[in-house]
Amino acid sequence: MKEQRIKQIEQYIGSREMATVPELVAHFGVSVNTIRRDLDSLQADGKIEKIYGGARIAAQPETSSDPLMAYHERRVKHSAQKYAIAGKAAEYISEEDTIFIDTGTSTVPLLQHLDRFHHITIVTNSIYVLLAALEYPNFTVIGLPGIIKNKTASLVGDPCLEMLEHYHIQKAFMACTAFSLENGATNSSLEELTIKQKVMEKSRKRYLLVDSSKFDHAALLTFAKGSDFDAVFTDQEPSAKYVEYFREHGVELVLSEK
Repeated sequence: MKEQRIKQIEQYIGSREMATVPELVAHFGVSVNTIRRDLDSLQADGKIEKIYGGARIAAQPETSSDPLMAYHERRVKHSAQKYAIAGKAAEYISEEDTIFIDTGTSTVPLLQHLDRFHHITIVTNSIYVLLAALEYPNFTVIGLPGIIKNKTASLVGDPCLEMLEHYHIQKAFMACTAFSLENGATNSSLEELTIKQKVMEKSRKRYLLVDSSKFDHAALLTFAKGSDFDAVFTDQEPSAKYVEYFREHGVELVLSEK
C-alpha cells in the first residue's frame, strides 16, 4: 500500500510539475506527516525535489550560466548557506510583526524558521512564499496582485506598487542577485527593481539576506546601497573593506557561521 501510494504521488507531481503539501494531503487522504515521509523517500531516490511547501519533479543538471536562470534552478545553489542565513534573520522577527519577504531564493527559507510564532503578517510578491505559507493558517498572508514572472516565481507590475502604498511594513527581508560596495544590492529585472525600491521606501527596518558567493559581483540594476540596510545577513565574514563599510554606516553584519 505504501509503495503504491508513493508511486502515485510521484506520478501526480510529475503530471503537474509541482504540488503543495496541502494539495497532496487532500488528494491522497493521508496526514501531513505521511506525505512528508513519502516525499523524503522520493527525494532520496532522486524522483522529486522538495521545495518550500511542497515538491516538484527533480531538476535537470544545470547547464546555463544565465543570471536569470529559472527560479527552481537557482534555488538549489548554496541551499545550505541560504537556510542558515534565513535562520539568523528569523531571530529578528517578533510576534505580531508585519514583514515583507522578497522573491529571492535567499528569503524563501525564512518560512521554515517561523514555527514558534502564533501570528505574524506577511506581505509578499513571491509565489513560493505564498505556497509555503499555506502551512501557517494562523498567519495573515497578503499576496501582492500582479503578473506572474516565471523566471523569478514572482508577481510584478503596477498593481503591486499600488497595493504597497497602503501598507506600513515593520521589517523587510530582501534578496539580491549580487552585492558590492560600488554598486550596492543589484538585480537583473526591471519589473522587480521598482517593487524592491518601493518596499525599501515603505519599511521601517530593512534587512539584506545574501550568501557569500554574491559578494564582489554586480547585476544590471541597483535597487539599494549597502548603507540603506539596517543589517546584512550572510554565511561568512566578507573582506575587510565590507566590514569597515558596514561599521562606518551603522549596518549590522550578522553571520550564520562563526
